[in-house]
Amino acid sequence: MKQPAIDTAWRGVARCDACAIRHLALFSDLAHEDFHRIHLPIDEFSLERGQALYHRGDTVASVFTVRSGLIKLVQHLPNGDFRIVRVLRQGDVAGLERLNDRPAEHDAIAMDRVELCRIPLGVVQTLRDDTPRLHRQLIERWQRALADADTWLTELSTGPARTRVARLLLHFEAAAGGADFFLPTREDMGAMLGITTESTSKVTAEFKRQGWLQSAEGPFVRIDRAALSQLTVR
Repeated sequence: MKQPAIDTAWRGVARCDACAIRHLALFSDLAHEDFHRIHLPIDEFSLERGQALYHRGDTVASVFTVRSGLIKLVQHLPNGDFRIVRVLRQGDVAGLERLNDRPAEHDAIAMDRVELCRIPLGVVQTLRDDTPRLHRQLIERWQRALADADTWLTELSTGPARTRVARLLLHFEAAAGGADFFLPTREDMGAMLGITTESTSKVTAEFKRQGWLQSAEGPFVRIDRAALSQLTVR
């Protein structure tokens, strides 16, 4: 490999070693000496709202760590509708199926401005084979993705519209550590919950009238957790 390529790779790896969200990211368990095994560039880039990271069927040569923002994973249905099957947030990895040489299973679309790291498959495969720490991290990512998929299927796609919206808002607040969180569009919320945009709008308008959903700074909101929790009691 030519020296300039090595230098480029090392600049990216050095940022990984000192990354502010490294405790959340794919390389969180790697030791400093593990980064010397990396000989391909890891680069940072951003997407604006509505831009695609990849589409279903793509065979991209990288996986992606979300540094900030939200990515929706979209599944298109035969009737032309679509469902959002998961939302990726800070620290999540997009494109894990590529590690098993499978094409992308969903469209991955930015919900707001998103900052990402692009990690070549060769980097992950080398570290997976040589460092048990990364192998353990990958297993944990798979398990978290499965748990999120189960949540979407069992909690967010069953029950009346009011219950589904309440569960979704509670889910987003929990993922934000109890802080203010980004509120998706009504269309996206409906696609997450399997209800119409109209139903989503009616429920969120009701929650706002009740004071259970309140605007915060910019596109962020806060909720009355106790009140919404009461709506989810079976």
